[in-house]
Amino acid sequence: MLMPSNLIVPTILATEQRYPAIPAHGLVATFAALPDLYRSAGLDPDNPFAGYIQPGMRVLVKPNWVRHAAPGWAALDSLVTHPSLVRGAVEAVASALRNSKGQIEGEIILADAPLQGGNFDLLLDQCGLRPLLAHWRQLGWPVYLRDLRRVIAATDDTTGVVEKILFTSGDPSGDTVVDLATRSRHAHSGPSSQGYGVSHYDYETTSQHHSAGRHCYRIANSLLEADCVINLPKWKTHVKTGITGALKNFIGVNCDKAYLPHFRPGSPRQGGDEFPQTRSGFHFAQVRRLVESCLPTPWLRGLRQMMLKPGRPVANSLVFGGSWPGNDTLWRTVHDIVFLARWAGPQGNWRPAPRPILSILDAVIAGQGDGPLRPEPFPMGCLLMGADPGMVDIFAAALSGLDWRLIPTLSHLEDLEARHITSFTAAIPPPAALCRLAPPSTWRAHFANSQNAYAA
Repeated sequence: MLMPSNLIVPTILATEQRYPAIPAHGLVATFAALPDLYRSAGLDPDNPFAGYIQPGMRVLVKPNWVRHAAPGWAALDSLVTHPSLVRGAVEAVASALRNSKGQIEGEIILADAPLQGGNFDLLLDQCGLRPLLAHWRQLGWPVYLRDLRRVIAATDDTTGVVEKILFTSGDPSGDTVVDLATRSRHAHSGPSSQGYGVSHYDYETTSQHHSAGRHCYRIANSLLEADCVINLPKWKTHVKTGITGALKNFIGVNCDKAYLPHFRPGSPRQGGDEFPQTRSGFHFAQVRRLVESCLPTPWLRGLRQMMLKPGRPVANSLVFGGSWPGNDTLWRTVHDIVFLARWAGPQGNWRPAPRPILSILDAVIAGQGDGPLRPEPFPMGCLLMGADPGMVDIFAAALSGLDWRLIPTLSHLEDLEARHITSFTAAIPPPAALCRLAPPSTWRAHFANSQNAYAA
């Protein structure tokens, strides 16, 4: 792949372990260490994106806005990309778009597709984004905020149960169904007699988009029409993929999560990877949705709190939705989406060269434990920056004391098929561990049993 050589190897900046306050009124400050990060990467701190962005371009700024914060879920600092980094990125893009007359020429699209149960308006308020948007509008900057979701759910915050489904128009620029066909990583996994599933979505709908020789995703035109992407992931552990960072952040450019295979229903013996090979697991998966729809809310809330209690021993029978290391599906979906982010252009046509992506990973406060929706905050005090999202994630995993070779999303970057999305090579050694993030409960034994796991 053609990328600036000085940013294939990520830049790591150790910084303070806290963010500027988000004021109830007024503007959140830009994260103070960003100029130091740019200098460390060999970039001009006054116009760091000049090598990637030129006047007249359309630029997608893609934060992680997975959902709003709520009691029993996660604090904002460990859940989403902090707005101080979003502000810094948008203003750096604006600098790069200034023409010789000092005018901003082009478009800045600030967008994501949160979880279907995410309250986008509440998230904007929690992150203090409305004052920022008003500020940029007052300056006359072409900054456009977009919720890319086609499906939104009213969800009970105390139980996580979906109560009502709403359909929306999604990306104001529209979206395009793109078929990766044999380019898909799913095309190399063999036929699935069980089809594919996504929690809270109809499995048949997902399987219709992913069948023999056909692997379709519904991609926002805000991405397909972008000349460059500034990727602003949040570093967290993830119950289905082990970690989520620069690679998985691109899941948010798909407008309908029914197009995103998360697992194959059933156990491995049944041709699935939804849960380990246990009889009780099979029965639990069959009755779970019925239980969620029938139990009174207080009972369901208590049951969920008991299951999610920190330090609770994990029983294989309670694993569902592909939330374990045996998930052989979701990493393939992640690689597919990153391929589309690199190579898919307007109308889903293939670009002659990969789309430039510059990632700034927010690990100031990381998320550990049962992320991405219920992570516990961990003061990691790091920012990472690089032009190769795969390398950014491998470096972040190493810093976190997690062996990247045990994380399928990362270990499969060594595959020949991954050459189109990464310049990763094992010849570039990852950094030494800075800390030890607690993995998701269903991944503890997976990491603990490794003889090669990184140690803090």
